[in-house]
Amino acid sequence: MNRRGFLRAVGATGLLLWRQGPAAGAAAAEKPPEDMIRQALAARRVLRFKYHGHARQVEPHALGRTTGGRLALLGWQVSGGSASEPPPGWRTFVAAEIEELEILRQSFKPRADYHPETTKLKPIEAEVAPDG
Repeated sequence: MNRRGFLRAVGATGLLLWRQGPAAGAAAAEKPPEDMIRQALAARRVLRFKYHGHARQVEPHALGRTTGGRLALLGWQVSGGSASEPPPGWRTFVAAEIEELEILRQSFKPRADYHPETTKLKPIEAEVAPDG
């Protein structure tokens, strides 16, 4: 590859990364988890975190309060571990118990079987925008 081809490749890669937006880094790690969850909901980005000792990747769909008043994330776990049942599937995660939270560049479309009116989170404070 000549110099011109190399510079084009570097420029194209930079443009792609710029369009995808920043991945979670040191600056994002300083944000409270609820702010990062809200950011991921708005951008439809997959989250990666540890919860109860298991690494997980989750498509966030809603942030709200449990019946006990704790802030929680409702999401579709696409991969990782679980003490209850293997993914994929719907899970609710108490925000205060989420560790090592990262926003990934990977995006997703809201699940067709997500129905905010049937969730146990009341009230819902933020949710993924529906397709349309």
